[in-house]
Amino acid sequence: MKSPESGKTSQSWRHRFLVLGLILTASFAVRLAALKVWGTGSIESDGAEYARIAENLRKGVGYVGITTPGRELNYSPLFPLLISAASFVTGDFVWAGRLVSLVLGALLPLPVFGIASQLFGRRTGFVAALLTVLHPLLINLSFAVLSEGPYATLLLSGVYVVLRALNRSSTRMWSLVGGTFGLAYLVRPEAVAALLISVLFALTATQEKLAIRCKHAVAAIALFLALALPQITFIYKSTGKVRLDGKSAIVFAIGARILSAQAHLETDHGLTDAKRDEPSPLPNMESWQPWQDKWATNAINSDLEGTGIWMRPNADVIRESISLAEFARILERATGQSAPELLAQLSSKWLGAPFLPALAMLGALRRPWRRPLASSQLFVMLVPTTAVVATFAALWIYPRFYFVLVPFFLIWAANGLVEVGRWTKSSIAVAGWRWLSPGVLACIIPTLIGLGVVLYPINGVRDLYEFKQSSPSTRIVEQVGLWIGQQQNRQVKIMDLTVPLAFYANAQFVPFPYCSAGLALHFLDTAQVDYVILHRGERFTQYYEEWLTKGIPDPRAQLVYVSSGVKAGEILVFRWHKANDHFPEVNKPNSTRID
Repeated sequence: MKSPESGKTSQSWRHRFLVLGLILTASFAVRLAALKVWGTGSIESDGAEYARIAENLRKGVGYVGITTPGRELNYSPLFPLLISAASFVTGDFVWAGRLVSLVLGALLPLPVFGIASQLFGRRTGFVAALLTVLHPLLINLSFAVLSEGPYATLLLSGVYVVLRALNRSSTRMWSLVGGTFGLAYLVRPEAVAALLISVLFALTATQEKLAIRCKHAVAAIALFLALALPQITFIYKSTGKVRLDGKSAIVFAIGARILSAQAHLETDHGLTDAKRDEPSPLPNMESWQPWQDKWATNAINSDLEGTGIWMRPNADVIRESISLAEFARILERATGQSAPELLAQLSSKWLGAPFLPALAMLGALRRPWRRPLASSQLFVMLVPTTAVVATFAALWIYPRFYFVLVPFFLIWAANGLVEVGRWTKSSIAVAGWRWLSPGVLACIIPTLIGLGVVLYPINGVRDLYEFKQSSPSTRIVEQVGLWIGQQQNRQVKIMDLTVPLAFYANAQFVPFPYCSAGLALHFLDTAQVDYVILHRGERFTQYYEEWLTKGIPDPRAQLVYVSSGVKAGEILVFRWHKANDHFPEVNKPNSTRID
């Protein structure tokens, strides 16, 4: 016969699973409804790389993408591996990527609920989960083929496990900490910072003897390394360097070239002797900025060899370590740029400013941090701080760098809403307004504020480039890519500014070179380009603008396709014929126009 205590425990677990099931069901329902209403267009640029890696893995080609020659070392492996597995269900790599994002995005409210419940109580957990279900940024990430959504779910899952481990410390729990952050690392390498903070708390914020605390820290690190070792080995075999990631080396290499270009401009408008073979990165090549970024990433030299970071294999870039002096200059310049950019993003509409940041500050700091939760609250605040600190090492900032802050802000904002409810109830009771129901208003006012938090940023989120590039207006990119793919029975090379069109054409991608017009024409032959894609309204170099207005100045360039649309703009497709090819006269193109 079961004891009353056993029955209560069983009932509690059933109630908990019912609540989590309802949260999960609501999360999937909201995301599927949003997908139906908002729709999707072509795959994102990063998504095209993830999907091509997944496709090549499934075909046995190896860990090879579309944006760089050779092995892809800039993108972590777990997301494309999941896409490759999901493709057996969807039969399509684009929708496989969206399915992975949808599943992991819909799961995000669960760790959010757990973290908020641990810090502030079950009521705040419900509110935080509901805000996470409804926030437009997290909804959009749930059907975008971007790593930020899956990463947020894995990162916050790791944070929740750490909170449990701090309260009920055991070797098993700390091993789970290492495993969870190991999975997060395999999506985005910056999860290493969260692991290190966790290990520090394992050593300092628990009550066990020092030997036990060291054992827990070792368990977390060991399981993390067990998951990370294949990636570390892969990078070592590709570059000869022991590194946790390749992305940071590539980011710093781009930063070093940008600062080099700026230094040459500020001194004698020339290049060092070591770089005399590269085209001079001077603003007279074009009348707009930022020319330094284009030179750093897309430059070629007079021998038509790629010198820009994106024109070379990732492995070659990683092997060439930057100097300590260059690293210090990057940090100095990046710090000066990132501080105002951080303030701009924290006050942006897509984040829901000023409502969400204000509520988050209220929820996080309304009451003093007291033991035993002070360590947990400090840990949860430090983890998203690492994402902000990381931006101070990059010379360019995108809103997506701050996406991971949103679920943390929602946890604190949920507590802020609960505090507003308590203040409302207490204030009405003290005022003695009997004609008002304190309990009802304590629900209505926070609910209205909460609706503002999730409704206000909708337009700001939808206007972000990260989501506009996959909006329904971009379906023409997919159509043009598929059309090119139907024109031949072999894989072709497509020169374009972005990757998605080449992905849909099942082609190899060649980026436009940053160089003079004459070198660009010669580069078409050297790179063995088959098609050149021009986008009306885009600006890259002076020759790109001339090609848009006057056509490519070579009889071998044949205009074969023109598409137009009010939202998508106009796409021009030129067939680039080899020297010995037979082709129609360029003034009588076999053109197709689709409106």
